[in-house]
Amino acid sequence: MAVDNVLKLYSEVLKSEYLHYGFWDDPNDLELSKITLKDIHNAQKRYIEHLSSFIPDEVSSIIDVGCGIGGNTKFLLKKGYQVETLSPDKFQNKIIDDKFKKEVIFYRTKFEDFQTEKKYDLILESESACYIDMKKGFLKASQILKPNGYILSSDYFVYQNDNSDSLHLKSSHNLKDYLRHAKDQGFKIVKEYDQTLNTMPTLDYGSYFVKRFIEPIIEYANLSAKRKYPKMVSIISSLIGNKFDKKKKQLELIDSKKFKKYRKYMIFLFQKG
Repeated sequence: MAVDNVLKLYSEVLKSEYLHYGFWDDPNDLELSKITLKDIHNAQKRYIEHLSSFIPDEVSSIIDVGCGIGGNTKFLLKKGYQVETLSPDKFQNKIIDDKFKKEVIFYRTKFEDFQTEKKYDLILESESACYIDMKKGFLKASQILKPNGYILSSDYFVYQNDNSDSLHLKSSHNLKDYLRHAKDQGFKIVKEYDQTLNTMPTLDYGSYFVKRFIEPIIEYANLSAKRKYPKMVSIISSLIGNKFDKKKKQLELIDSKKFKKYRKYMIFLFQKG
């Protein structure tokens, strides 16, 4: 299984224990130019603090599906839960083994293919639900949960589709379909929370950073190269121009206005019927 290079870059740049959007308690009371790396780290920690508040009192055993680099697992272990981890990613496997000195079980597999005789109180899907086949995922969940067990899902879902070519429509499950598959497998919603607005400052800051620093640097480098090496730049542009345009289009994913147009970031606590 290949390493998820995006996750690797993200963790190395931010030096954070977490891999998620974060949670901002007062999203409308922020000035982007004054946000610091510490603020982002605090929002990351606040995310799991808020998410864990949805865990029912009777829960003891948890499997962290799509465990990232172990920040959520570490937090939950400190809270006294029994936690195991799962991901198909080689990089995450190494991080978990190193972080917990192989004392935390890691299953390197897709959730849909997971084989175990164990039964869990709760399945945590923190920004991993979108990578799991909906039908197979809820079926697998019903198989490995104890009677009346739970799924705690925190992720972004498409709620409006205008059939455009927006990237926001290509990397998330449809919300209605997701809830339908949950119901089909006998799961009921116990709690739900729309935290879209609480996550948007992370996107807004990413967009601000790109426009404030990255784009001017690229523009300056491009103009400088054109003056010194016009023929070479012309050849390189003809070779990689389309690829560069595709990469630039991906910046749409940090456009909070487009995010809110198509997606909602939801928390769902499901209980097995």
